[in-house]
Amino acid sequence: MKKIKTGGLRRRFAIGAAGARGGLGLLTSKASGLLLSKDQQEAHEQAALEREAMRFVKELGELKGAYVKIGQMLALYGEHLLPKAVTTALHTLESQTTELEWSVIEPHLQLALEQRLKLLDIEATSFAAASLSQVHKASVKGKSERLCVKVQYPGIAGAIEDDFRNVMQMLTLARWVKSGRQLEQLTKELKYQLLREVDYQYELDTAELVRDKLSNDRRYKVPVYYPRFSTQLVLTMEFIDGYDVTHPKVQSLSQSRRNALATAMLELFFKEAFEWGLMQTDPNFGNYRVIIDEQGESDQLGLLDFGAVHHLPNSFVLSLKKTILAAHAGDIQTTIAGAIELKCLRESDTQSVKQSFAEFCCFILEPFSSDLSVLPDFTRTEDGLYDWQASRLLKRAGRLGSEGMLIKGFVIPPSEFMLMVRKLTGVFTFVSALGAKLDSACLLDRYVDTP
Repeated sequence: MKKIKTGGLRRRFAIGAAGARGGLGLLTSKASGLLLSKDQQEAHEQAALEREAMRFVKELGELKGAYVKIGQMLALYGEHLLPKAVTTALHTLESQTTELEWSVIEPHLQLALEQRLKLLDIEATSFAAASLSQVHKASVKGKSERLCVKVQYPGIAGAIEDDFRNVMQMLTLARWVKSGRQLEQLTKELKYQLLREVDYQYELDTAELVRDKLSNDRRYKVPVYYPRFSTQLVLTMEFIDGYDVTHPKVQSLSQSRRNALATAMLELFFKEAFEWGLMQTDPNFGNYRVIIDEQGESDQLGLLDFGAVHHLPNSFVLSLKKTILAAHAGDIQTTIAGAIELKCLRESDTQSVKQSFAEFCCFILEPFSSDLSVLPDFTRTEDGLYDWQASRLLKRAGRLGSEGMLIKGFVIPPSEFMLMVRKLTGVFTFVSALGAKLDSACLLDRYVDTP
């Protein structure tokens, strides 16, 4: 692709037209279904909603850049405000990437790095691309270090404010969301996150902070960053050569080695949530690399992309720890109290809503149970370990939620909690992909009665 459309007027017109078409399409569908039975009307309108949602998402995909990223974020965080058909359509954006030709990227690098660019050998073809940037392998001339250069797409950062406003206006115009405090709060939070992801100085500083915290733990590898070859729009770091968790070489590792990698991932989550108050909130597989030790002694988790690291308020960390440890212990009343502190529940909620939420928290923590014998047989191995893959934990959790246990009367949680849930879901998926079989109770037990 040669360029991303960044013209404000053109993008505004395109997204506004998409909203108008969506609203008009739904109104036309309602009118054409007036003579149908009630059940037929509902099916007719649902089909129209799905059709218009896919049309809107197609428009976002064609506009590329920040619009794609905004759509991806809405797919993750908009489920409480948007129709299911819309969030389902938005999820299709997750597989879309944009790659610019070297003829566009090179002058952008020249402008950012100036004379320093002459010191680098950069491969013209990118080896990874996303909605906001692409990455090229590189090296310093005359040296052996392997680097990668992350280049932000031209004009992306400056278009974020307008693009967010345009998308939200479109959703309102299409009558898929109502203006209000919750929408304003979601918009504010997503915009803040997106601005963070294009702030490369923040990413560099945060990576250094995490690397320092993990410097004495050889299970983790955080790349070295190169400030000399980095700017607000270009980020240069050590190239980490490893494998995706689903790669056959990872999947063929012994059970004990896969268990060790899974334990490292789980421990990292609790370090972030309980100790650091610093959480990487984009846990997709692409942000981790499994570095296999050919001697079979110490495989590592390579950690990538620190632009999505979120600083958690201390009050949130304390309440989160209280809630998780109470659910781990099966203490329903303390779990409810913690959830109220987290603003996931309200004092005015009915007891049944409070009870349901607390029971769900206990359910999702079943892998850390101190007594696995009380769990369903299919979740346990013959030698009494928790079988992450066979348990189908997230699938069962999704089914439990879809049956309405958490929907009626359930308040939209604050952004920090939604980010934590996103991270926990990603971590659990990673551990399941490893086929881990563990006794993980000690991972939470160690935090009991600790300050």
